[in-house]
Amino acid sequence: MNYFKIAWRNLKQNKFYSIIHISGLAIGLAAAIMVLAWVQSEKSFDTFHKDYKDIYVFNAQFNINGENRVWGGVPGPLAVYSKSISEVGKLVRINSESNQTISDIDRDKILGGLTVAAVDNGFFSLFDFNVIEGQRNHLFPDVNSVVITKSMANKFFGDHNVLGKTLKYRNENFTVTGVLEDFPENSSLQYDAIFPMALYSKEFKAGGGNGDWKTIDEDLGNYSFQTFVKLHANADANKVANKFTKRYMDVRNNDPASKVEFKLQNLADMHLITPDGNKSAYRMVQVFLLVAILLLAIASINYINLSTARSLTRAKEVGVRKVVGANKKQLFFQFIIETIVLFSIALIIALVLVFLLKPFYNSVSGRHLETSFGNTSIWSTIGFALLGMLMAVSIYPAMVLSAFKPLPSLKGKIASGVGIVALRKALVVFQFAVSVILIVGTLVISSQMKHIRKMDLGYDKDYVFSVSFPIEAAKNANAIKSELEKEPSIQMVSATGIGDMSQLDSETSDLEWSGQIQGQNLLIAQASIDNNFIPTMKMQLVEGANFSGLPSDKTSYIVNETAVKEMGLNEPIVGQKIKFHNNEGTIIGVVKDFNFKSLRDPISPLLFNSNWGTQWGWGQNIFYVRTTAGEAQKTIAAVKKQYDKIATDIPFSYQFVDKQFEAKYEADTKTGNLFNFFAALTIFISCLGLLGLTTYTARVRIKEIGVRKVLGASVNNLVKLLVKDFIFLVILAILIASPIAWWLMDSWLSSYAYRIQVSWQILLLAGCSAVVIALLTVSFQAIKAAIANPIKSLRTE
Repeated sequence: MNYFKIAWRNLKQNKFYSIIHISGLAIGLAAAIMVLAWVQSEKSFDTFHKDYKDIYVFNAQFNINGENRVWGGVPGPLAVYSKSISEVGKLVRINSESNQTISDIDRDKILGGLTVAAVDNGFFSLFDFNVIEGQRNHLFPDVNSVVITKSMANKFFGDHNVLGKTLKYRNENFTVTGVLEDFPENSSLQYDAIFPMALYSKEFKAGGGNGDWKTIDEDLGNYSFQTFVKLHANADANKVANKFTKRYMDVRNNDPASKVEFKLQNLADMHLITPDGNKSAYRMVQVFLLVAILLLAIASINYINLSTARSLTRAKEVGVRKVVGANKKQLFFQFIIETIVLFSIALIIALVLVFLLKPFYNSVSGRHLETSFGNTSIWSTIGFALLGMLMAVSIYPAMVLSAFKPLPSLKGKIASGVGIVALRKALVVFQFAVSVILIVGTLVISSQMKHIRKMDLGYDKDYVFSVSFPIEAAKNANAIKSELEKEPSIQMVSATGIGDMSQLDSETSDLEWSGQIQGQNLLIAQASIDNNFIPTMKMQLVEGANFSGLPSDKTSYIVNETAVKEMGLNEPIVGQKIKFHNNEGTIIGVVKDFNFKSLRDPISPLLFNSNWGTQWGWGQNIFYVRTTAGEAQKTIAAVKKQYDKIATDIPFSYQFVDKQFEAKYEADTKTGNLFNFFAALTIFISCLGLLGLTTYTARVRIKEIGVRKVLGASVNNLVKLLVKDFIFLVILAILIASPIAWWLMDSWLSSYAYRIQVSWQILLLAGCSAVVIALLTVSFQAIKAAIANPIKSLRTE
């Protein structure tokens, strides 16, 4: 108990240093706890499934002109092949659709913007989503069954019994046979309603199938199923994937034009690693983990630096205690207890800060902190981190302080050893090297996000919005456009099958052209547009003509510049014959390359055609409307008026193209903001430690400063005396950190196809910022010491 009393008394006697210690530790702990919570949340995706280590998702890899291209969907027949592959336990296909509408049977309540999925019957035995109503093993008794989430059940039926109720989807009635707990935040799969795969199979057959393939179990050409497989224990995922590839290619008679290689990716990797192996999200998690470690390290360094620097002022205390009988072990434990008391206070303050900052954290990160903390693995990670930090900040200072010899201590002849001083300087250099790296990271991430928002995409996304009409509207697209064009506020309107300009992901290899090398395969994006689409989006035709809006468009195609290059077409391009989905036609134009996918990916080949509405059922029912900033509301009202004539029972909704684009990078932007916040805290903690050291240095040298002042030293000279050593250390830190920062950020930027360069200007700005921050931190105490009255410091001499 005496240990605790003495510890508390020392804290009260040295209020300034106690505040520095506690503030640095509390802020470092709070920030590290939140960073670790975010890291653990990202790493926990899909790991709540009991057998996640044995569950894999299929990807399809194509070799296009020597370059591997990866697709996240696979054909339906893989489910058939799985029955003869012994290593396979279960295989489940998922076909999902977004922006769907479901209503109650009387259409009194209509919910739009829903994400629904058709799944194989093994879905609920493969995954461990919580079924709160219904029989888990018998959730799809017939094709007109539906399982909905708890949130959706509450919106339609409130707290009443849900099982057996009827919902309407695509003009059919479905019986609710199960209710799921809402999908966990850390699940890659997120749906509002789940239907049996038998429903999709029925619709596929009713639509005539895909050419000669009349069922989803026969369709070899449609790579539309997200497919998961559970393997038996100790099965080799690569060998299993090769078996699926062989079965598929055997059925395809090893046709070189259909060559594909199936890959298996573990479920736990799905969130952080894209199908094509892009690890930018995973690397960002590693960066944040490093930030958490650095936060704890810098907070610890502050404590160690200031504790060892102040050891000279406590030397006499140690000497007296040893003279009256205290041994080294007792003193060691005394200083350990002091650290534990101080650390405990800092930890309590840190937890309060975490609670207070929770709304801010949730807003910036897009995660819910309370959800993250419900995971016991987070607390175990945080616990180990705190234990390691406590050991770091307590043992070394206690060893230094308890090792003083009593006689020199009482005579005041103790001086800091060369090793201790060197260590302290090295730690200061480390702190500011980290600060420089974080400043560079902040500047690069901000610049890259700005670059993405401002770059020329190849089309004008401003003041254009899209509205998805019911599919039957495609038959009357021209009439709808004519009505809308009468509205003066509408500059131009187009009907297309493109739902999202920044994620055009429908691709095919069913393309033949003159001069095609045998076995040459090209994966090309495909989209249905009308003759107004290119001018509406202000795209540029570099060769040839646009669609005419006449029946002849059915055999006309427009390709982009990348398609011309990868197909190896020779001039003249316009007029060349191609066969697309077995339909012969002519290239009538070449559109300038524009970005229609993630900016992490380079522009890929693209083909526009105008006849899918009649042959493929993918109608031009999505209308893109260009307006102006001042006329936007009037334009939306005019489009709604036309929409309500056709879709009397489906809620009207619209999306501005620029907002849709920004939404694709919202997660990146939030991650960048979170990084900036924690980087700022890390720099602040470093400054806090530097402030403490400067204050202590000024106090230790107070008599020297007094003597120099009496002998005529100016305030400017005295400030330089106190500041120069610290600034030298900061400059050394900049020299060490700059190449490391360049390498780290260049590696991070490598995941973007369109990126900025880490220029010397960024490194210079980061270095100057570090110097300015250090100067502002140390100058206040240096000036205060320099202008002090020398009589006060020398009156005892």
